[in-house]
Amino acid sequence: MSSKRNIYARSGLFAKAILFLAIGVITAMEAFGLGGFKAGSFTLMQVLAKQEYGKALLILWAVALLGYLFWRVYETFADNEGYGKSIKGIGERIGFCFGGLVYGFLAFKAIQVAFFADGMHMISSSKFQELMHTRLAQIAVVGVGIGMLGAMLNEFYIAISGIFTKTITYDRIPEKFKIWIISFGRIGYFARGFTVGIAALLLMDTAYTDQDITNANKEAAFSFVQYAFGNFILGAIAIGFIIYSFYVFVEVRYRRIDMAQN
Repeated sequence: MSSKRNIYARSGLFAKAILFLAIGVITAMEAFGLGGFKAGSFTLMQVLAKQEYGKALLILWAVALLGYLFWRVYETFADNEGYGKSIKGIGERIGFCFGGLVYGFLAFKAIQVAFFADGMHMISSSKFQELMHTRLAQIAVVGVGIGMLGAMLNEFYIAISGIFTKTITYDRIPEKFKIWIISFGRIGYFARGFTVGIAALLLMDTAYTDQDITNANKEAAFSFVQYAFGNFILGAIAIGFIIYSFYVFVEVRYRRIDMAQN
């Protein structure tokens, strides 16, 4: 594979960083009374699509984000990072694929929003909601929620252990910036883990209540945090997202990506 594919993978990281930066900034503005709103991914897409050149920017962002999907799915099978075929290694690689598919879904929804007025129409339909409250769907939703709680614990583990430094060319980073990058990563992963945990609980709640399944997202998690803990904690989480975006921008430059093998 050519270096052009490595560049495309890095464009996916750049698109990911832009997403977390936008969510963090706009939600922080809401928390500190500076305007803004509790920003979820889909809400941001719909707001951007209504702006001049917004649809073009949305499509450009989606195309870049697909680079992240391409890279993670490729890494799942190529295993250039050497996770191996142990149970733990296979679990890690499946996690890569799942993470890529999540961002691939966001890219698909961005394209859908750009070309259609409401990209959430299907998932919000009454028939779909009725289907989600069948016994089988309830079990599936709870299973996904438990998986998200596992992801939350993994985010906390990554933050505490600092193992994220192994995925970047840490030795190439100037010495004076290393401590900042470690701090950015830890704060960002903590913020992500906390939000994923709240969203997981909200998702499992939809399985046995009349709550719409679309309420189990970042925007709803931010609303819950604001209601339960107040604007200061909401602002702290939003700042955590901003800081995480800074770390992902570092990844754009220093992430170990080598798709020239195999």
